[in-house]
Amino acid sequence: MAYLHLLSNHIPIIGSLFGVLLLVLALFKPNLNTTLSAYLILLLSGLGGLVAYFTGEPAEESVEHIRGISHKVIHIHEEMAENSLIFVFLLTAASIIGLWAERSKWESTKKIERVTLVIGIIAFILFAFTGYLGGHIRHGA
Repeated sequence: MAYLHLLSNHIPIIGSLFGVLLLVLALFKPNLNTTLSAYLILLLSGLGGLVAYFTGEPAEESVEHIRGISHKVIHIHEEMAENSLIFVFLLTAASIIGLWAERSKWESTKKIERVTLVIGIIAFILFAFTGYLGGHIRHGA
């Protein structure tokens, strides 16, 4: 599970960055394929965040007894992951709503894009900082 955690924690960080960049591109140069691609990437980022979160506890169990591992740093990383989980859910939900809105041709698609963009930017910052803290568990400052 620790290995799965290490693999999956990169998905929300990199995915949310690319999803946000695509969504920005879609706002300035509207194209249905770009918008749908952005929503799909953001949705996958959210799902990857769920995998990373739910494999975190088993990963902690497998490394907490290793010499040189700081329990304080693990705790800080875990607290940040709990805060980030809110945005994992928000990003996933916003992406699903965005996909549905685009497919159904809702009038509010641009508003949904902007809200998803804001959620995506905040999510990326939280995911990246959570990953940064996680990197200090094994790699140090």
